[in-house]
Amino acid sequence: MSAITRGTWRCIAFFVAAIAALPAPAAEPASVRDFDNPQVGRIQLQVPPDWLAYERQDGAGTTFVRLLPPDSRRFGLEIQVNTRERLGLPALTVDGLPGYLVSRLSGLLPRFLETAVAPVRFGPAGDGAYARLTDRHPRQGEFLFLTRGVRLDGEAVIVFTLYSSDHDASVLTPVLAVAASVTIVRPVSAGR
Repeated sequence: MSAITRGTWRCIAFFVAAIAALPAPAAEPASVRDFDNPQVGRIQLQVPPDWLAYERQDGAGTTFVRLLPPDSRRFGLEIQVNTRERLGLPALTVDGLPGYLVSRLSGLLPRFLETAVAPVRFGPAGDGAYARLTDRHPRQGEFLFLTRGVRLDGEAVIVFTLYSSDHDASVLTPVLAVAASVTIVRPVSAGR
Protein backbone atom coordinates (compact mmCIF):
# COMPACT_ATOMS: atom_id res chain seq x y z
CA MET A 1 0.00 0.00 0.00
CA SER A 2 3.00 2.28 0.42
CA ALA A 3 3.56 2.41 -3.36
CA ILE A 4 0.14 4.03 -3.92
CA THR A 5 -0.19 7.53 -2.50
CA ARG A 6 -3.26 8.95 -0.83
CA GLY A 7 -3.82 11.17 -3.86
CA THR A 8 -3.83 8.16 -6.19
CA TRP A 9 -6.47 6.44 -4.02
CA ARG A 10 -8.61 9.58 -4.14
CA CYS A 11 -8.28 9.68 -7.92
CA ILE A 12 -9.26 5.99 -8.22
CA ALA A 13 -12.21 6.50 -5.84
CA PHE A 14 -13.36 9.52 -7.87
CA PHE A 15 -13.29 7.56 -11.16
CA VAL A 16 -15.08 4.56 -9.63
CA ALA A 17 -17.78 6.86 -8.24
CA ALA A 18 -18.12 8.66 -11.58
CA ILE A 19 -18.51 5.40 -13.48
CA ALA A 20 -21.05 4.09 -10.96
CA ALA A 21 -23.07 7.30 -11.36
CA LEU A 22 -23.42 6.84 -15.12
CA PRO A 23 -26.91 5.80 -16.18
CA ALA A 24 -27.33 2.15 -17.10
CA PRO A 25 -27.92 1.53 -20.79
CA ALA A 26 -31.63 1.57 -21.42
CA ALA A 27 -33.28 -1.58 -22.69
CA GLU A 28 -34.86 -1.20 -26.09
CA PRO A 29 -38.54 -0.38 -25.70
CA ALA A 30 -40.98 -3.05 -26.78
CA SER A 31 -42.91 -2.43 -29.96
CA VAL A 32 -46.66 -2.98 -30.14
CA ARG A 33 -47.88 -5.37 -32.80
CA ASP A 34 -51.55 -5.44 -33.85
CA PHE A 35 -53.54 -8.19 -35.53
CA ASP A 36 -57.27 -8.16 -36.30
CA ASN A 37 -59.50 -11.12 -35.50
CA PRO A 38 -63.19 -10.88 -36.50
CA GLN A 39 -64.30 -12.96 -33.48
CA VAL A 40 -62.35 -11.25 -30.68
CA GLY A 41 -61.30 -7.83 -31.97
CA ARG A 42 -57.83 -6.31 -32.31
CA ILE A 43 -55.06 -8.38 -30.72
CA GLN A 44 -52.21 -6.27 -29.38
CA LEU A 45 -48.95 -7.53 -27.93
CA GLN A 46 -45.66 -5.99 -26.95
CA VAL A 47 -42.55 -7.65 -28.32
CA PRO A 48 -38.88 -6.73 -28.58
CA PRO A 49 -38.47 -4.60 -31.74
CA ASP A 50 -36.07 -7.04 -33.40
CA TRP A 51 -38.48 -10.02 -33.21
CA LEU A 52 -40.28 -10.81 -36.46
CA ALA A 53 -44.01 -11.51 -36.34
CA TYR A 54 -46.01 -13.58 -38.81
CA GLU A 55 -49.79 -13.83 -38.54
CA ARG A 56 -52.30 -16.21 -40.07
CA GLN A 57 -55.89 -17.29 -39.39
CA ASP A 58 -57.45 -20.70 -39.79
CA GLY A 59 -60.98 -21.57 -40.88
CA ALA A 60 -62.23 -21.60 -37.27
CA GLY A 61 -61.19 -17.97 -36.80
CA THR A 62 -58.14 -18.66 -34.63
CA THR A 63 -55.36 -16.12 -35.08
CA PHE A 64 -51.87 -17.62 -34.94
CA VAL A 65 -48.94 -15.26 -34.34
CA ARG A 66 -45.48 -16.76 -34.83
CA LEU A 67 -42.69 -14.73 -33.25
CA LEU A 68 -39.05 -15.19 -34.20
CA PRO A 69 -35.98 -13.62 -32.60
CA PRO A 70 -33.09 -12.49 -34.81
CA ASP A 71 -31.47 -15.89 -34.19
CA SER A 72 -34.35 -18.27 -34.83
CA ARG A 73 -32.31 -21.18 -33.47
CA ARG A 74 -32.82 -19.78 -29.93
CA PHE A 75 -36.51 -20.64 -29.76
CA GLY A 76 -39.82 -21.06 -31.56
CA LEU A 77 -42.92 -19.28 -30.24
CA GLU A 78 -46.52 -19.32 -31.41
CA ILE A 79 -49.45 -17.53 -29.81
CA GLN A 80 -53.04 -18.54 -30.63
CA VAL A 81 -56.11 -16.40 -29.91
CA ASN A 82 -59.80 -17.20 -30.28
CA THR A 83 -62.96 -17.09 -28.18
CA ARG A 84 -63.80 -19.61 -25.47
CA GLU A 85 -66.92 -20.62 -27.38
CA ARG A 86 -65.12 -21.29 -30.67
CA LEU A 87 -62.45 -23.30 -28.86
CA GLY A 88 -65.07 -25.39 -27.03
CA LEU A 89 -64.07 -23.99 -23.63
CA PRO A 90 -67.12 -21.95 -22.53
CA ALA A 91 -66.63 -22.74 -18.82
CA LEU A 92 -62.87 -22.03 -18.65
CA THR A 93 -62.02 -19.55 -15.88
CA VAL A 94 -58.79 -18.05 -14.55
CA ASP A 95 -59.01 -20.48 -11.61
CA GLY A 96 -59.32 -23.37 -14.06
CA LEU A 97 -56.20 -22.57 -16.12
CA PRO A 98 -53.87 -24.97 -14.23
CA GLY A 99 -56.37 -27.81 -14.68
CA TYR A 100 -56.69 -26.97 -18.38
CA LEU A 101 -52.91 -27.34 -18.79
CA VAL A 102 -52.85 -30.61 -16.85
CA SER A 103 -55.62 -32.05 -19.03
CA ARG A 104 -53.98 -30.90 -22.29
CA LEU A 105 -50.41 -31.94 -21.48
CA SER A 106 -50.75 -35.13 -19.40
CA GLY A 107 -51.03 -37.31 -22.49
CA LEU A 108 -47.61 -36.08 -23.63
CA LEU A 109 -45.76 -37.07 -20.44
CA PRO A 110 -44.31 -40.36 -21.77
CA ARG A 111 -42.17 -38.26 -24.16
CA PHE A 112 -40.86 -36.04 -21.35
CA LEU A 113 -38.76 -36.41 -18.19
CA GLU A 114 -41.46 -35.01 -15.88
CA THR A 115 -43.86 -37.48 -14.29
CA ALA A 116 -46.60 -34.88 -13.81
CA VAL A 117 -47.62 -31.54 -15.30
CA ALA A 118 -46.81 -28.77 -12.80
CA PRO A 119 -48.54 -25.50 -13.80
CA VAL A 120 -47.02 -22.21 -12.67
CA ARG A 121 -48.89 -18.90 -12.50
CA PHE A 122 -47.52 -15.87 -14.35
CA GLY A 123 -48.50 -12.31 -15.17
CA PRO A 124 -48.84 -9.28 -12.92
CA ALA A 125 -52.20 -10.47 -11.57
CA GLY A 126 -51.37 -14.19 -11.73
CA ASP A 127 -53.96 -14.44 -14.50
CA GLY A 128 -51.95 -16.84 -16.63
CA ALA A 129 -50.52 -20.31 -16.17
CA TYR A 130 -47.82 -22.27 -17.95
CA ALA A 131 -46.17 -25.66 -17.69
CA ARG A 132 -42.73 -26.62 -18.93
CA LEU A 133 -41.72 -30.12 -19.99
CA THR A 134 -38.24 -31.51 -20.77
CA ASP A 135 -37.78 -33.75 -23.81
CA ARG A 136 -36.74 -37.25 -22.71
CA HIS A 137 -34.70 -37.99 -25.87
CA PRO A 138 -33.93 -34.78 -27.77
CA ARG A 139 -32.40 -35.30 -31.19
CA GLN A 140 -29.50 -33.26 -32.49
CA GLY A 141 -30.73 -29.73 -33.27
CA GLU A 142 -34.10 -30.13 -31.54
CA PHE A 143 -35.27 -27.93 -28.69
CA LEU A 144 -35.09 -29.38 -25.18
CA PHE A 145 -38.14 -27.74 -23.56
CA LEU A 146 -41.81 -27.51 -24.48
CA THR A 147 -43.63 -24.77 -22.61
CA ARG A 148 -47.38 -24.31 -23.01
CA GLY A 149 -49.24 -21.43 -21.40
CA VAL A 150 -52.72 -19.96 -21.32
CA ARG A 151 -54.38 -16.68 -20.32
CA LEU A 152 -57.86 -15.25 -20.59
CA ASP A 153 -58.83 -11.74 -21.65
CA GLY A 154 -62.60 -11.48 -21.39
CA GLU A 155 -64.00 -14.09 -23.75
CA ALA A 156 -60.65 -14.48 -25.54
CA VAL A 157 -58.38 -17.44 -24.85
CA ILE A 158 -54.67 -16.79 -25.41
CA VAL A 159 -52.55 -19.94 -25.71
CA PHE A 160 -48.82 -19.93 -26.33
CA THR A 161 -46.42 -22.71 -27.22
CA LEU A 162 -42.68 -22.21 -26.77
CA TYR A 163 -39.92 -24.54 -27.93
CA SER A 164 -36.54 -23.66 -26.42
CA SER A 165 -33.31 -24.98 -24.91
CA ASP A 166 -32.77 -22.30 -22.27
CA HIS A 167 -31.74 -24.02 -19.02
CA ASP A 168 -31.44 -20.59 -17.38
CA ALA A 169 -34.91 -19.30 -18.45
CA SER A 170 -33.27 -16.60 -20.56
CA VAL A 171 -35.90 -17.24 -23.26
CA LEU A 172 -38.80 -18.13 -20.97
CA THR A 173 -38.68 -14.81 -19.07
CA PRO A 174 -39.19 -12.49 -22.10
CA VAL A 175 -41.75 -14.88 -23.61
CA LEU A 176 -43.83 -14.76 -20.41
CA ALA A 177 -43.65 -10.95 -20.59
CA VAL A 178 -44.95 -11.05 -24.18
CA ALA A 179 -47.74 -13.48 -23.22
CA ALA A 180 -48.70 -11.27 -20.27
CA SER A 181 -48.79 -8.22 -22.58
CA VAL A 182 -51.41 -9.64 -24.97
CA THR A 183 -54.57 -7.57 -24.81
CA ILE A 184 -57.74 -7.61 -26.83
CA VAL A 185 -59.28 -4.34 -27.98
CA ARG A 186 -62.90 -5.13 -28.67
CA PRO A 187 -64.61 -3.28 -31.50
CA VAL A 188 -67.15 -0.66 -30.52
CA SER A 189 -70.53 -1.85 -31.76
CA ALA A 190 -72.16 0.37 -34.38
CA GLY A 191 -75.42 0.63 -32.42
CA ARG A 192 -73.92 2.44 -29.43
